[in-house]
Amino acid sequence: MTKLRNIITILFIAFACLSAAFVRAQEADDTASRLLQRVRITFNQNNEQEFYEAVEEYGNYLLKQGDISGFYLNWKNEVLYDVNHNHFYRAMRKTMAMQSDMEKRGATGEYYKTTHLQGIIYSLRGNISLARQYFEKALEQVDHAQPANLISLYMDLSNIEMDTQPQEALNHLDRAIDVIKANYSGYEYSDAIGFKVIVAFAMRDWGLVNKTFNEYMTLRKTLGEDFSTTYYNYAVICKSAADKRFDDAIKQTYELTNTTDIFKFQTEIYELAGDTVRAFESQKRYMAIKDSVNNVIMSEEMVGSATDLQHAEEQSEAANKLKRVYQWTLHIVIAVALLIGFLIYRMNRLRYMRRLQKQNRELLIARDKCHESERMKVNFLQNMSHEIRTPLNIISGYAQIISDPQTLMSDMERADMAQRITHSTHTIVRIVDELLDISGKESIHYIDKTDMVGCNDLVRQILAPYMEKASAVEIVFDPQLKECCSILMNRIEVEKILHHLLDNALKFTQQGTITFSTHYDKQDHMVCFSVTDTGCGIKEGDEEKIFEHFYKSDIYKEGIGLGLSLARRVARQLGGDVILDTSYKEGSRFILKLPKE
Repeated sequence: MTKLRNIITILFIAFACLSAAFVRAQEADDTASRLLQRVRITFNQNNEQEFYEAVEEYGNYLLKQGDISGFYLNWKNEVLYDVNHNHFYRAMRKTMAMQSDMEKRGATGEYYKTTHLQGIIYSLRGNISLARQYFEKALEQVDHAQPANLISLYMDLSNIEMDTQPQEALNHLDRAIDVIKANYSGYEYSDAIGFKVIVAFAMRDWGLVNKTFNEYMTLRKTLGEDFSTTYYNYAVICKSAADKRFDDAIKQTYELTNTTDIFKFQTEIYELAGDTVRAFESQKRYMAIKDSVNNVIMSEEMVGSATDLQHAEEQSEAANKLKRVYQWTLHIVIAVALLIGFLIYRMNRLRYMRRLQKQNRELLIARDKCHESERMKVNFLQNMSHEIRTPLNIISGYAQIISDPQTLMSDMERADMAQRITHSTHTIVRIVDELLDISGKESIHYIDKTDMVGCNDLVRQILAPYMEKASAVEIVFDPQLKECCSILMNRIEVEKILHHLLDNALKFTQQGTITFSTHYDKQDHMVCFSVTDTGCGIKEGDEEKIFEHFYKSDIYKEGIGLGLSLARRVARQLGGDVILDTSYKEGSRFILKLPKE
């Protein structure tokens, strides 16, 4: 809910900036109006290049006209565009650049714009303390004769205070409403009243919720098309919850367009209804989506840092090149007078360059290894953060419920919770086992092959426990090898590989058939074990990525992305391989190939 309110605030600020600029442009000339119209249109689209080109063209025009205030207003829209698309690192860099430009031009009256932007960025990144400081500083810097800027600042302060200090949030919102009453139409007023219903809900002041909601509905009848529907769905949900119509409130959450807000609201409604189990489930889904978004933001910030480092290296290299030019010039002058000395220097220089090139090659190799290590570390942290946190949350949540003597539940419910705790414990143990297994396999290059393994008998033994369980997925064994066919192999490692392939097929097949077959590849002289499913399949471009450490094609599925990687490594250590049959399009087909002799 907080994230969506902040996004709406961003759009409100951007709309206010663009509206103010549009009024200025109308008072100027047709060229300004045309350029600004292009900015307004591309702001609501996802074509970054076109939007940046429009902003640059309009900004250059404003500078030529000497409109410094309009120039920074246009620059502010560019930063808000980046924030709205989760490019926080890029947005902060542009804000700092804007602040430096203001200092160079002596535009002290525009300082509040960059201060306000820094507050927005910090609030969306979760640093409420810094966000509050910047918003309050912007209030000190802003010209209070400009009501639009005051409204956005008061609204932002209300946003960040809502969850922790709802009364203070209400005070800021009332100040914004006072400014709106004195300067703006019913649209802005109804928008603020709708938001006030949400603030009252956060305060759990049901009397204020009912009073403000009734005023909001009255405005809806009287204002007509001038009524703002920005917060309408949220206000209706808050009203239903205030009236203790919790089932209606839950249904109304599905009318929201933001998935994060749906589960955030459902968590609060279930808590009000006293349904702790469903509240916990909604909170878990909310955290999973939030973690996924934060991972995307973290990756974008890391890419931005890497780009800055690359630019710094390029600048350093340019300085070195310039330095070498000066050195060569000096060498040429010296060579005219001291030819013999130059030849000696030249020979020494060549030897030095060869050593330097060798060192550079070694540094490049070390850099590539460092980048690969960093990539694996990021993937590992992302997967482990989600996969271990989820079962731990389940264990913690259900343990608290079961241990609470005041919790009333049937034996069946208590047994179900105990089973979920046990399953989550097994999940954590399995993850640790996989990490230990891949760590051990990384340190060896050969596995003993001393077991005579009957191919068809091995498959039947593996499939037996799966076939005994009732399931919507049918498991079929199609042996094409002779019953007497055996190979000299490490039985335990082969079983692990086949279990990984079968578990992977079951994970991504909701219904249909999983076919396990054996056959002989005459061309490669290999015994083949294939697992074919009718699941979702592997999307184009991921055919090799799925074999990388910690890679997951679906982040919401269980696992840390080591199964296929581990299976392929062990198979290659056994002299074989694990491949994906890309010719099969009805799902996915993985084939384990092992040498016959």
